[in-house]
Amino acid sequence: MTLDLTLLNEAGPAFLRGALGGSCPPALLRAYRRALPRLLALPGPERLEYLCATAAAEEPEALTAFDVIGPGTWTLAWETGERPTAFHVCTARHDGPVWAVAMGEFEGRTFVASGGDDHVVRLRDAFDQSGPDLEGHTASVRALAFGVVDGRPVLAGGDHDGTIRTWDLLTGASGFTCDTTGGHPTAMAFVEAEGGRMLLAVAIGFDNRGFPAEDEDGRVDLLDPATGELVRELRAEERDGILDLAVAKLGESTVLASLSPYELYVWDVATGEQLGTAEPSDVWEDMEQDGFAPPLLVGVWSGRPEVAVVVRIEHPPGYTVQSREVVYLKLENLGDRTPSQGFDRDQGPVTMTTHAGQNVMLVANHTGAVGAWERPAKAVIWHPGHETDVDLDADTRLITAAAFGRLEGRLCLATAGLDGTVQVWDAQTPHRHRRTGYGGSGLALFTTVQGVPALAVGTHSDTVLLVDAASGKKIGSVGCRQSGRGHDCDISPYDHCCRGLAAGNVAGRPYIASSGCAAYGTMLWQPLSKIRGITRKGDAKGGQVTFGGMDHASPTALAFGEADGRALLAAGADVWDPVTQERVAKLPRWGFSLSESAFGRAGDQPVLATRCGSKVDLWSPLTGRHIRALGVDDAGEGLAMGRIADLDVLAVGSGRYVHLWDATIGERREWIPHTSTVTCLSLVEHGDGVLLVTGTEDGTVALWDAASQRRLAILGAFARPVCSVAAATVRGNLHVYGQSHYGRVLAWRVDVPV
Repeated sequence: MTLDLTLLNEAGPAFLRGALGGSCPPALLRAYRRALPRLLALPGPERLEYLCATAAAEEPEALTAFDVIGPGTWTLAWETGERPTAFHVCTARHDGPVWAVAMGEFEGRTFVASGGDDHVVRLRDAFDQSGPDLEGHTASVRALAFGVVDGRPVLAGGDHDGTIRTWDLLTGASGFTCDTTGGHPTAMAFVEAEGGRMLLAVAIGFDNRGFPAEDEDGRVDLLDPATGELVRELRAEERDGILDLAVAKLGESTVLASLSPYELYVWDVATGEQLGTAEPSDVWEDMEQDGFAPPLLVGVWSGRPEVAVVVRIEHPPGYTVQSREVVYLKLENLGDRTPSQGFDRDQGPVTMTTHAGQNVMLVANHTGAVGAWERPAKAVIWHPGHETDVDLDADTRLITAAAFGRLEGRLCLATAGLDGTVQVWDAQTPHRHRRTGYGGSGLALFTTVQGVPALAVGTHSDTVLLVDAASGKKIGSVGCRQSGRGHDCDISPYDHCCRGLAAGNVAGRPYIASSGCAAYGTMLWQPLSKIRGITRKGDAKGGQVTFGGMDHASPTALAFGEADGRALLAAGADVWDPVTQERVAKLPRWGFSLSESAFGRAGDQPVLATRCGSKVDLWSPLTGRHIRALGVDDAGEGLAMGRIADLDVLAVGSGRYVHLWDATIGERREWIPHTSTVTCLSLVEHGDGVLLVTGTEDGTVALWDAASQRRLAILGAFARPVCSVAAATVRGNLHVYGQSHYGRVLAWRVDVPV
């Protein structure tokens, strides 16, 4: 069945879910699947627009399929920065870290379950992300598993209090509830015992680095999945907690392997007989204490049944730097092990499976080392002995749990992170995702000395890239390190080097202000000139002007403006003259706590607006006098000032709204609803009117008529949150720019009546 784009506006949910297939181009299918949850929620006339915007942002090859519907209100002018994201969809969001995720199939549908510190199990259809939230747990959910009992699909979950619950997968109805005796579930799996009877295997672990108390033993409980009654206990050695388990059907027997911090146990499920134990070296107990479990895998490779396990190693022996390695233990002789590739100290396998006769594993940073919590998760899908097939740049801060599964016959992967997101990835399509030096930290427009519009692009390194606003061609760069050299550095994008960025034209010359990492203050640049920076009078070193200095943190809030004919630069709580390099005013605020700033007017006086959490303040930029404070939602971002319908207006991103305030009297005039939290916005004069551009957490870039609050177009639908937007009239045409959190920059040429 071919997807008929002209039918999207009238199609119902059944058509939308079943439209994939036939001879549709692969890129269009990926774009359609990315957009499906929103398509189901949008009214008919907006569906085609959103699908086209999704293709523009993440599947540009699919844009050719839209030729059949004629030209829209915009065309993609250019793109640069990161490549499109490896295909994925976000199936669920939790209020807190997620510690358990599972995938299951039934009657052609794939389900994803996730649970964590919010005590809620979220069950979702992996295709359209619909499904219920299952409540009942009273503690952090630590284990989940899918199974089929008496022909009905079942989901089981266990929490940190030791409570085990089950639900009917199709109806969401509760099954049994029982409590463990000592310890709490750390892993679960449905296993087939004698006579085809299904049992629920529950690994029991403990706090305190996985070790039980004096009167407790680690074990695997085999429960009746219909009643929760204990059928058999598979006990570990005394005072040995269980971290993880794995199950496989080998011939006529079902083999269950479980892992403690220092011991591997293997049992025959049907008889309860212990087939053997092994000490594969120290297992990563630090993963357990931070909520992680080193994965296990049981299967047949090279004709022999083996158990794959992650161990800790030292390179070279006796050296203090440790790393991780996967070893394969032969079931007939668990003492005989075959090493595999090692991983560095910050990475290691999170989950493993077998696909097409080969081992497949997710490798990601999931260490508790200092600073690792704030790094983005670098994850790859790895086949031992082969080149990496799929690189995932998961926007999850840190991957805490993962599970492989099947979606429409293809290998897929569900990951969960500390940020509460659960994402499903295509784990089979090769995707070499490599950083190209960009990163999302801001956009700013300026005009060159020759009068050509240009765009400054902030990155996750210490470089600001300069591109031609019409073509996207790179025309230069400046560095924001104190040295001014501009080189890449390994630093988290949550605290990247280019923390703040602003551009403007002063006395006919372009200026760029950027703030770097550490305490290097704010630097001022004349882009595309022979001068690397701007030399301060009496500065023997030269190279750039540094406002603030080594004893001041780099501010995020930067803005160029004008007051009473004088050019100004707001850098945190300081207002400077960029020409004379003198401080004009100082606001009674901590500069590093201000997230945004914007210049404008409030009636007959110039004002500077600053934002700090849930409060926006208006100041006199020449004296630092406080004028008034406005309350906003601290969940949103975005701040701009302009004149709309003869009113001096302040536009503020506030939660899922853009609030428009009358800057003169401090009265909120209008609010514009959005589908997700507003992350950035920009006002631009075009013709006789003013337009508003917004970006949101769900990746949408939209264009609005600021006077009527009517949405004119959906321009882009990134896979990542939008971190910055800008707009300008270029050669008579309106150009809108959007940057995703990981640096993909798109430019749209928009057909808006002047």
